Amino acid sequence: MRHERIAAEPAGTGLGQPVTGADLLAAQLAAAGATHAFGIPGGEVLALVDALGRAGIRFELARHENAAGFMAEGLWHATGALPVLVATLGPGVANAVNVVANAQQDRVPLIFVTGCIDQALAESYTHQVFDHQAVLRPLVKASFRAAPGTEDLVVAKAVAIARRGRPGPVHIDLPISVAEARTTHRTAPAITLAAPLVPADLRPAQALLAAAKQPLVIAGLDLVDQGGAVALDRFLAATGAPLLTTYKAKGLVPEDHPRVIGAVGLSPKADAIVRPLIEAADLIVLAGYDPIEMRQGWRNPWPAGKPVIDIVAEPVQHGMHGAS
Repeated sequence: MRHERIAAEPAGTGLGQPVTGADLLAAQLAAAGATHAFGIPGGEVLALVDALGRAGIRFELARHENAAGFMAEGLWHATGALPVLVATLGPGVANAVNVVANAQQDRVPLIFVTGCIDQALAESYTHQVFDHQAVLRPLVKASFRAAPGTEDLVVAKAVAIARRGRPGPVHIDLPISVAEARTTHRTAPAITLAAPLVPADLRPAQALLAAAKQPLVIAGLDLVDQGGAVALDRFLAATGAPLLTTYKAKGLVPEDHPRVIGAVGLSPKADAIVRPLIEAADLIVLAGYDPIEMRQGWRNPWPAGKPVIDIVAEPVQHGMHGAS
């Protein structure tokens, strides 16, 4: 499908300078830490691809949307740069479903920007058109449709949501008319993340730690995402507790650390070795432990009455092995 596009030109750098809606969106992505965007262009996202370049974000062409998404995730793991995936409407979105689901499972703050036609046209034009948001909502933390005047706001909200608590993908649908519309440069909105919360009374947890003779720590993906390696090392030194990790959490502390036992959750043979340690422990400390990595045998791996301290990025909804 062909669309007339405005000529690419450098975006204004001062307030009130003429820019496009795509420029506002791209500038906000750059301000949030994006250095690269990955994807396959189509007519519905060409204005965005041009704007990304003007914002200093390098667009990397891939052969498939899934490959592009995994490249974005890899960049995030390697450098911490905001991972951005770009896809055109319809088949482009459908091709990316697998990598968006992977971002949900791997807790990756992927920003997935998709091109779409205007809503009025969608009522009478059906070629490669389906409801992107309906398809993606089960897989993303949030889904937005940019409207005139909200281009930078939806990015600010998307990034805040993607990074808050357990990271995860967020989707932005960008209509062609919004991407190409002339507007003016303005100050980007400030979105403040909520401060971490702790229980009002930590004395029960302190009492459990003080009474424990054989505590055991299980560290997981949340601790990686929250940058908790130093705190974990200090906790092990203070308590002398042995450490099990999920496979994603390997390397939080060096594998030759005297308290490190190894990774668990995917190998029945390894699990059989460490199960006696779990049974013998008189206190389980879950440090950023996310059971999304674990196989079925880890739904409830210790008796219901065993004391558990659960330190998590956000309240858990899985209904398994709750804290004491």
